[in-house]
Amino acid sequence: MALRAGVFRGAGRMPIERVPDPEAGPADVVVDVHACGVCGSDLHAFTEGMFAAPGQVMGHEFAGEIAKVGAEVTGLTVGDRVTGVPIQPCGRCRRCAESCGHLCEVWGTRSIAFGLPGAFAERVRIPDAVAGRNVHRLPESLSCEDGALVEPLSVAVHAVRRADPLPGQQAVVLGLGTIGLHVAQVLLAQGISVLGVDRSPLRRAIAGELGVAASSCVAEVSGETEVDLVFEATGVSGLVAQAAEVVRPRGTVLVLALYESPAELDPTRWVHKEITLRGSAMVTPEDFHYAIELLSSGRAKAQPLITHRMPLAELGAAFETQRDAEHAVKVLVVRD
Repeated sequence: MALRAGVFRGAGRMPIERVPDPEAGPADVVVDVHACGVCGSDLHAFTEGMFAAPGQVMGHEFAGEIAKVGAEVTGLTVGDRVTGVPIQPCGRCRRCAESCGHLCEVWGTRSIAFGLPGAFAERVRIPDAVAGRNVHRLPESLSCEDGALVEPLSVAVHAVRRADPLPGQQAVVLGLGTIGLHVAQVLLAQGISVLGVDRSPLRRAIAGELGVAASSCVAEVSGETEVDLVFEATGVSGLVAQAAEVVRPRGTVLVLALYESPAELDPTRWVHKEITLRGSAMVTPEDFHYAIELLSSGRAKAQPLITHRMPLAELGAAFETQRDAEHAVKVLVVRD
């Protein structure tokens, strides 16, 4: 039986095509996709052709209901509502051997939406399915829409862990898209004072709903007391340098965005302030566990971030909508 999926055919082109119904191998599960978010990395692929080859089905922020279970899979059954970790480490490379499987040297060729078919489709296969590792059940209190935002919340959880904040510290989050808003929520849940920065009135308003103070420009922040932590989540290369003006001496700048052009830094400025610069990428199963805990406990929220819900048949329009940073935060592609 053929099913529908959005297939990347080159920059700006993602037609809905018929693809084979995925089969569950002995160790796999197949999920009926109920919701899948459009991510910033998806936009880079759609507009610039980055991270995706023609023929790729994208979509890695997903949740749905298990439709097929392989004979060797334990602890998962048809009908379970789940989300999944898209990164599929090989388990054999040097990074995997050093317990950095989320940075696997070949993850981009073997992961969901990166090498393997993704979830901008009616169904998606999760290979080598293990409950609690790469497949996570959703509590009854969470919808599949909430579940689709577990992956980006996990990205934020991982970034905050990389920054290693202490209760009572102050942080600035540059960029209040989905990731930035999630970073702010994770920080608040850990007792960190947060100020968000974004030009979009919509995004600042949503930040306010979540209890996050927000400003419209970095200049308004840089005149205040220097802060302990700065999270750069805009993808605007010039703001990496500006982060050095906001952070205190011996503070930390955590970069977790993707950039289409190199950032220019003044190393002397960073040396004189002894600033720590850290990157953060991908997610781990532990990040997923904590993200689900945050959502189920109410310490983080997904629904206020969802500004648009669009059917799979309108996938191209969903991407165009997500590109409008002034009027969109998270666009969900939902089952139609």
